[in-house]
Amino acid sequence: MRRRIVSLLLTALVLGGGATGCGGGGAEAGKPVDRLAEARAALPDAIKKSGVLVGGTDPTFEPMTFMQGQTFTGLDVQLVEAIAAKLGLTVKWQNVGFGDLLDQVQNHKIDLSASSMFDRAERQQKADFVNYLNAGTSIVVPKGDGDIGGMPGLCGRRVAVQPDTVYVDMGAAQAAKCGGKKLTLVKSQTPSAAVAKKDADAALNDFPIAALDVQRDGSLELSGPQIEAIPYGIGIAKDRKALTAAVQTALYALINDGTYDALLTKWKVTEGALRTGAINGGA
Repeated sequence: MRRRIVSLLLTALVLGGGATGCGGGGAEAGKPVDRLAEARAALPDAIKKSGVLVGGTDPTFEPMTFMQGQTFTGLDVQLVEAIAAKLGLTVKWQNVGFGDLLDQVQNHKIDLSASSMFDRAERQQKADFVNYLNAGTSIVVPKGDGDIGGMPGLCGRRVAVQPDTVYVDMGAAQAAKCGGKKLTLVKSQTPSAAVAKKDADAALNDFPIAALDVQRDGSLELSGPQIEAIPYGIGIAKDRKALTAAVQTALYALINDGTYDALLTKWKVTEGALRTGAINGGA
């Protein structure tokens, strides 16, 4: 496992409403340090001038990011909007296909991506990730199938996965281990729906999304416990370190003032709470 964690843990300890802590010596000794003010001051000039963060998301991951009429919403969206507010900014959202998000981040077409993206080593080649939630993989099966035995239980089945996600690779890796029991990948933008329509025998998806799918469709159930919980990350271009640090600082402020917990409770993902705010803390 490769870990390159850059955590401003002291920030997490001293931020309380965004401004506590002690400065350096001399005339500044004992003066509170406003970490959020420092973060705002360090933002890229173009962002400070416009007052806007351009965020990219693929709004097909309810309850994390989805459309409500013409409005972007979900945990990912509301968390980033709360982060932006701490920095004195607003967010302009763009609908970006999941597979294009990191390229757009890398090319500065968007300032950040927020789309329930697992922080994995290969993705860290394109972007830095501010970690904000732990999520595992869930298997969705028809009601009554029960626990099929995790990933090995997918052998011999048609398995629905969303294109351009880690589940394509996970499914392919498992297929290579199945021997004579062929695992067939079925690519679908709505994997659980593919199971409900009998176009697939099982689906792989993030736990928060799979749990909501099962809650809404009584013909489905979760099979067994979550698999391999790892962090989601807000993706930011590697050459924009000041923006990454500002987002991390604002996230710490939200953790300390209770906003973070309130959002996780609202969207029913409290089991994924992640308080380190690490950068590139995934595998």
